[in-house]
Amino acid sequence: MRSSRSFVFIVAATASTLAAQSPQPKMGAPLNGLTAGQLQRFQAGRVDFTHVFQASQGLGPIFNQTSCGSCHNNPVGGPGGQFVTRFGYTDGKGNFDPLTALGGSLLQANAINLACQEFVPAIANTTAQRITTSALGMGLIEAIADAAIAARETSPPSPNVSGRVHWVQPLETPAGPLRAGRFGWKAQVATTLTFSGDAAQNELGFSNRLVPFDNAPNGNLVLLAQWDSVPDPEDGPDAQGNHFIDRVTDFQRFLAAPPQTPRSGMTGATIFQNVGCADCHTVSFTTSNDPSLEAAIRNKVIRPYSDFLVHDMGIAADFIVQGDVNGQELRTPPLWGVRKRDPLWHDGRIVGGTLQSRVLGPGGVIDQHAAFGSEALPSATAFQALSPADQLKVVAFLDSLGRREFDANGDDVLDQTDLAAFLAARGGAYGPDTPQAVFDFDQNGWVDNQDLAAFAQVYEVDCNNNGTNDLQDVLSGFSADANENYRPDECEFCQPNLGFAGAGTLALKVCGDPVVTTGARATFEVTGGQPDGPLVVAIGFASNPYLITPTEYLVPLEPLAAVVDTFLLDGTGKKRAVIQSGPFGPPMTFVLQAATFSGTVWDLSNAVEILFTHW
Repeated sequence: MRSSRSFVFIVAATASTLAAQSPQPKMGAPLNGLTAGQLQRFQAGRVDFTHVFQASQGLGPIFNQTSCGSCHNNPVGGPGGQFVTRFGYTDGKGNFDPLTALGGSLLQANAINLACQEFVPAIANTTAQRITTSALGMGLIEAIADAAIAARETSPPSPNVSGRVHWVQPLETPAGPLRAGRFGWKAQVATTLTFSGDAAQNELGFSNRLVPFDNAPNGNLVLLAQWDSVPDPEDGPDAQGNHFIDRVTDFQRFLAAPPQTPRSGMTGATIFQNVGCADCHTVSFTTSNDPSLEAAIRNKVIRPYSDFLVHDMGIAADFIVQGDVNGQELRTPPLWGVRKRDPLWHDGRIVGGTLQSRVLGPGGVIDQHAAFGSEALPSATAFQALSPADQLKVVAFLDSLGRREFDANGDDVLDQTDLAAFLAARGGAYGPDTPQAVFDFDQNGWVDNQDLAAFAQVYEVDCNNNGTNDLQDVLSGFSADANENYRPDECEFCQPNLGFAGAGTLALKVCGDPVVTTGARATFEVTGGQPDGPLVVAIGFASNPYLITPTEYLVPLEPLAAVVDTFLLDGTGKKRAVIQSGPFGPPMTFVLQAATFSGTVWDLSNAVEILFTHW
C-alpha cells in the first residue's frame, strides 16, 4: 500500500535529478529559468501583444490586423492561419519591381476608412500570400551567433544544398554591421526588436522610433495626410521608459521554444537525417555565450530544425524579391512546433487534414519539396523511395515536434486523461517509438516514480482550487488519496455531511470511493483539533441530534453502536484513517462524529452519515 510518507520520499529522492532538467514548457509559455523581473516583463509584454488597437491610439490608417496576437495566435506568440499579400512587377528578364511608389510590396488589407483602402495595383503581375510565422523560441534563435549560421553556407552539409545567408541591417543599429537574417519567409529580419518595430508599422500602422512614419495608402500621400490624425511616432515611452515595441520584444524574446517529446531516440529522426532533410532543417544550434545575454537564453542547445538560410525552392517559391533574396528563394522554416501548424508552406497551400496527410498527401510537404527546380528535390526523392512504414516513422517524429511531455492524447492540456494513461503505463519498459514514451521523462526506458514526480511539476488539474495541482497535493501528502488514483479524496465522493458542528473548530469528512463494494477505500479525516490531543469517535446507527452542552450537539443515536477512543491527533491537530469496505452486505448506514476534550471543554465535530459494507 502506498502512503503519503512514500509520496514525500519520491519527490525528495528525485529533486536533485529533476533540478538538472525541468519539464519542457508548453507552447506559448515563458522560458524556464527567467528571473522574477524577466517573468514580469514577459507577462507585461504579453498584455501588449494581445492589445487591440483603435484608430485613436495610432492604428492605421492602413493595416492588416489590430493586434499582434490576431496573427500569432496558435498559441499566442505562435504561428497562425492569417495571410498577408505581397505584390510586384516582374519584367520577364529577371527583374522585379516591388512597386514601392504604389504601396508595395506589402498590401495592407484593412483601413480605418474605405477612402484609404488599399488594392493590388493593376500593373502588378506577381502576387503571393504569406502565412504568419511563429515567434516561439524567438530569443533563442536571435541568440544564435551570425558565424554559426554563416558556417552552414560556407561548409554545406551536402553537395545537394547551397543555402545563403541573407545579410540584413537591423533597424536599431543603422550604422552597425550587417547581421545574419533569421526571421520571416525571406530571412529578412535579424533581431526581435527589428521584427517588433517593422511589424508594428507595417501590420498595425503603428509608427515607432525605428520606423517613425505611417504607410501611405497605395503611396498616396494626400490620403495619408487626410486620415493619419495621430502624430508620428505613435509609439512612446511608458513610466519606465519602455515603448510598446520594447514590451512586445520582451514577450517574444522570453517565449520558450516548442517542446519535443520524446527528446531523442526516435527512429523517424534518424531516417529524417539519412534522407537529407536535415541538410537544410539543421537539428541543433548552441546559442551564444555572450555574457550580455540572459542566463535563460545564453549558451543553450536548441533544436529548431532550420539552418536559417534561404534556398532555391524552384516553382514552389513565392517569386517575390525581398532585399537580396530572389523570387525563388525562401528561408528554411523551423520545424519545432510543426505538429500544430496548419496551414503549411509559405502561402498556406497545404491546409487541413492531419499532419500525416499534410506531409504525405497529394500536394503535401513532400510533393512541394520535390517541385521542379527545388534544391530539396534529392531529399524529397529519397524520402519518396522509403517504404510506407518508414515514411510513417518520419511523420511520427515530426509529430513529436511541439508535443508536451506526459500529453498522452496530444491536446496540450495535462489532465485526468493523461494521468490515467500514465498510471496504465507505469512500471512498463518502453522505447522512444512507442506512444508511452511521452511519459518517460528521464528517458531511461521505464515509466516509473521518477517520471511521476516530474509529471507533478506540470500537471494542470487543481480540483480543490488551492493553487497547487492535484498531483503535487497527493505526492506531498497535503491531500489524502485512499483509493490511490492520485486524485485528492476531497474532490471525489464525500459522504453526506449532517452538520451540527458546535462552537469549536473540529471538522470531519469522509471522502474517496463510495464504500459499498468490496475493497473500496475512502479517507476518514478530522481537522481543526488540538495538536497531539486525544480524539474520540462516536458511531451510531442513526442520527438523533441533541444539545449535550450549551454549544455542542451529539448527533449519533444513543445507545451508541461504538466509541473509538484510541486515536491521537498529530502535531497539526489532524487525523487521517483509511476506511475500506468489506465483502458482507447489504450496506449499512452509520453516523460518525468526532470529539476532542481539552480538559475543561468538549469540541464536537459535524456529523457524517456513511453507507458502508462491513467486514
